[in-house]
Amino acid sequence: MPFSALPPFLSKAFILAQLTVCPLPDTAPHVDFLFAPQKPVYITDAPSAALTKAMAGNIDSTIATDSRWHVEGLMEGPIDDSYDLEFNTVSDGSNMCIFLSKVTYTIAFKPTIFIASEAKGQSCRLKVTRLHEERHVATDLRAIKEYIPKLKMELLLYLRNLGMQGPYPNGELKTQMQSMSKEVGLALRPMAEKLRDARRKRQGLIDTVENYKHESSLCPGEFPPLQQVLTQP
Repeated sequence: MPFSALPPFLSKAFILAQLTVCPLPDTAPHVDFLFAPQKPVYITDAPSAALTKAMAGNIDSTIATDSRWHVEGLMEGPIDDSYDLEFNTVSDGSNMCIFLSKVTYTIAFKPTIFIASEAKGQSCRLKVTRLHEERHVATDLRAIKEYIPKLKMELLLYLRNLGMQGPYPNGELKTQMQSMSKEVGLALRPMAEKLRDARRKRQGLIDTVENYKHESSLCPGEFPPLQQVLTQP
């Protein structure tokens, strides 16, 4: 949501004489982060082979962090982001300068837990696989929360360097605000991708051979042997 209606975002214009150079903003830009995680949705109808094939290459799923496995369980957790902007203006009646005073940045996390249908009827295997995938969800929640301060600092530095824009003719106000909104969106893309990279690195620490051996030992005879679930040695 990169751009909203004009009236709520415009401060009362300050009248200056002969505005030929934009002044420095009198306040620092402000950034609010809203993190809106949802509860996991559980899907247990698809067999392991179908899940493995369907999720191959899905960068929002835990299969992206370790592709060696035939899927016993899987967590898919896309991170969606959106932002709203607030502007202040300075005007001399004919020309105006624009300052991006506030960014409200929202991160939505929507996890889905897939458990292979082979686990149905095996209560221990089903429970252990579910707990494993819920650990993936908890890991993502922790990784996102811990990364938000870094993302906020990077965004604040960008906004400070953006500074006051203009002067522009007053009639170009809406066009220039839309242009700044697009510019902010382009700047946010690599910042958001760093967040996604950080969570992938954290997820890669969970799906290990040692962990599979431990979890399968909790349910003797229910989990397939290790050599059957590894797609690579």
